[in-house]
Amino acid sequence: MHILIPTDLSPNALNAALYALELYGAEGNTFTLLHCYAMPRHGESILWNIDDLMRKNSQEDLSKFATSLRAKLPGMQHQLELKSDRGYLREVIKVHRNRPNAPDLVVMGTQGATGIEHVLMGTNTADVIKHAGISVLAVPAQATFTTPKRIILTDDGDPVEPAVMSTLLDIVQRTGAMVVVLRMINEDVHVGPEEPPVCSFEAVLSAVSHSHVYMSGEDLAGVLGDQIRRSDAELLAVVHRQRGWVQQLFHRSTATRLAMHTHVPMLVLQQPVVQ
Repeated sequence: MHILIPTDLSPNALNAALYALELYGAEGNTFTLLHCYAMPRHGESILWNIDDLMRKNSQEDLSKFATSLRAKLPGMQHQLELKSDRGYLREVIKVHRNRPNAPDLVVMGTQGATGIEHVLMGTNTADVIKHAGISVLAVPAQATFTTPKRIILTDDGDPVEPAVMSTLLDIVQRTGAMVVVLRMINEDVHVGPEEPPVCSFEAVLSAVSHSHVYMSGEDLAGVLGDQIRRSDAELLAVVHRQRGWVQQLFHRSTATRLAMHTHVPMLVLQQPVVQ
């Protein structure tokens, strides 16, 4: 696996990086610590040498960040690559996505605050989820690593490509976790053992331990929070489907609405747009 870890050098980013290293381990994996810097929007004509200065500062700060990360994990043998790139994060990630040895996953920290509008709008993590086209593991600031034993996977009933699930299946195989598939249903529909709704992930999950939970309600974030507490889940996985409308993405899409709302890490799997 190649794990890309963008950082703004904050404690939240350090916590997310530490989580990624502990989740995946050193053997056979590559981790790229990425720090982005941007030229000022005004006065660029007279600040012709600012780019070199910003790159140097970024590299020095990133080196200090890597030192702090190593100090948090004594004896670590992980292969770390440090990259300081000019540009805005989502665009830089798109460039990395199209290079040889493209990252398999982006791991980022979140603030973990309450209030969707306050926390989600304009944040780097939500921006990457929405635009970068690569799966993201969003790690809340208060999350501490523990090997996942139960992972909740939301099922919206729509088909999913097997390749989309590869990152989740890799985590399941590494940890031996059980997947709890949560399906939201209409309150008027009775779900019995004779005719359960068809699971979109059944074929993909056939080789791993999994179970099904059916719940109803309009407050999806609240339902998920309740189920996380009931099952003691350590990870939440959702499939992000690009619908092309900002209102839908921020008010109806499970992935973007919940990116900062859960208190456990959330794996956002990217379903490619069907042309």
